[in-house]
Amino acid sequence: MIVRLKLSGLKCKGCIAKVRKDLQEAGAIVSGISLNEVELEISEGQKVENFIEVIRKAGYNAEIASN
Repeated sequence: MIVRLKLSGLKCKGCIAKVRKDLQEAGAIVSGISLNEVELEISEGQKVENFIEVIRKAGYNAEIASN
């Protein structure tokens, strides 16, 4: 399942690298990431909320992007 999340609080490439690493360690495939948005591929059994929490624990904010 492909999920897009709106990000806030990221300021630099280091922030992007931290979020990417944390999401990958949590089991997501990061297909694209910027200071404002991330696109993830997650398994059907995984919950989007868990990945939002991973981002929040890293010190940033995330929410499901509206289409």
